[in-house]
Amino acid sequence: MNVPIVELGLALAVGAALGVWFFGGLLWTVRRMPAARHPVLLMLASFAVRAAGVAVGVIWLAGRHWLLPLMALAGFVAVRTWMLSTRGAPRLKGDREAT
Repeated sequence: MNVPIVELGLALAVGAALGVWFFGGLLWTVRRMPAARHPVLLMLASFAVRAAGVAVGVIWLAGRHWLLPLMALAGFVAVRTWMLSTRGAPRLKGDREAT
């Protein structure tokens, strides 16, 4: 079964959107942890929501063809690479660079 190039492109775009969802949510969480009343609860709840969103997207794609989740993974990793190169790794206040 051949997968149309349009579907592969859409899977790549879905993966990129999932990457923005996951890593954007991570950045949001890290920035709010210092002021959070219960930072561990914030971290766990944020991870659960972000991971569930990504899982739903990947499972939805996997039901169509096995190649589509691989394209989504490529989009997801591309967003991660882009965010790290433009913003750097998120840090809490008081964290220092390793020397």
